Amino acid sequence: MYKKVLFLMSIVFVLSIVATSAADFIGGLRNVKGTGLVIRDQEEIAAKDGLRIHKGDRLKTGKDGAMGVIFSDNTRVSIGPDSEISIDDYVFYPDKGALSFMIKMAKGTASYFSGSIARLARQSVKFQTPTAIVGIRGTHFLVKVEGEK
Repeated sequence: MYKKVLFLMSIVFVLSIVATSAADFIGGLRNVKGTGLVIRDQEEIAAKDGLRIHKGDRLKTGKDGAMGVIFSDNTRVSIGPDSEISIDDYVFYPDKGALSFMIKMAKGTASYFSGSIARLARQSVKFQTPTAIVGIRGTHFLVKVEGEK
């Protein structure tokens, strides 16, 4: 009896971890080329197609790298070689009216194509660079941030 209870508790524990991890992802990587990293909680993860992205992740590409992210609201962000962005905020619960999207770009190039968050609450979408914060009002833009010299 004790072994059955312990076994059932173990299954519940593992399933709760899997459910929590699955619920935490906000998008996935696509079209990864060259070298790239996802930095999550001080851990460096090699970028590859299909890798799930979480709020708080930092994405970095090497001099030969590029990658795209498709978020759960269908927002698309692509970064070019030698670029770095962090996903500081992402909330997509349209049925509850909870919508937010905030990316900080440290360096490099990026392309943004808006998804549902921008259509439903455009004031909730922001793209921050070292010298400005862009409030998204259109559907598509390109940005380049010079790195430190």
